[in-house]
Amino acid sequence: MIRHVLLAAALGLALGAGCRGSAGDSDEPAEPIDLSAPRPTALDDRIDDKPGFIAALTPKQSFEVMAPYTSASARLAVKLGDTVTKDQVLARLDDRQLRQELDAARAQQRTALAALAQAEVDKRGAETILAREKSAEAAGVGARADLVSARQAVDKATAAIAVARATADERATRITQLQAHLAEMTLVAPIAGSVALIYPQDGARVEEGHPIIRVISGGVDVKFAIPADKIGSIKPGDTVDVSVERRPGLLTATVGHVSPELDAVAQMIIADADLVNPPADLQPGTVCRILPRPRAK
Repeated sequence: MIRHVLLAAALGLALGAGCRGSAGDSDEPAEPIDLSAPRPTALDDRIDDKPGFIAALTPKQSFEVMAPYTSASARLAVKLGDTVTKDQVLARLDDRQLRQELDAARAQQRTALAALAQAEVDKRGAETILAREKSAEAAGVGARADLVSARQAVDKATAAIAVARATADERATRITQLQAHLAEMTLVAPIAGSVALIYPQDGARVEEGHPIIRVISGGVDVKFAIPADKIGSIKPGDTVDVSVERRPGLLTATVGHVSPELDAVAQMIIADADLVNPPADLQPGTVCRILPRPRAK
């Protein structure tokens, strides 16, 4: 009993949010098929006895659009199930504080540029005085102290220009950062697909690094759990049958990747399979079962 519960829980974690069965499903997964026992010959027997491995349909491509920064609110531009194109706007985060910071940074940059211009004027004036003092000393009518003072004024003006230029560059860098930050407050679709999940309510506060919207695309795959005592019964390349919940008959799939690592707690491994000619109306999250086929002797 405990092993079965752990098996279902671990598979649920591997498949991600949204993969749930119908309200009438049992909470306990069925006992996996014993491949050493004779297989039932009737299709109804195979499905009614719930053999095989618990599985679920998962999207081939799935992207979580995350909040790049904490924001007081998120205004959604799409609804659940909407079809979206790549780079389409999905949501806009509250950027009022950012805009205020950007305005302040631009004002600081203007001040820095004005200080730079003043420093350059001061240097030109100091250089004019220095040239005059040099001529006076050469003519024997200038004091040595005045010449030294004029040179110091030029050096001081040169240093002021360097400080003002560095400050202006710093303000420009800050503006670039804020503009990039502001652009990231508009969340866009990373791929063409459909909106599978919206995490916050429209207008709700969002935290940095938390998911906002999930976009899926590319059809569906099958992920399934193999208990520890059945390891080796399924291998990459095997052809298996897939019994999909609320759908008559069986689909065919080819086993792709089988995890090499056993989950120490759940005592199972996760595998996936590619459906062969899947129907177009399959929905991600649908519960199904993998039914291994007998191996040829």
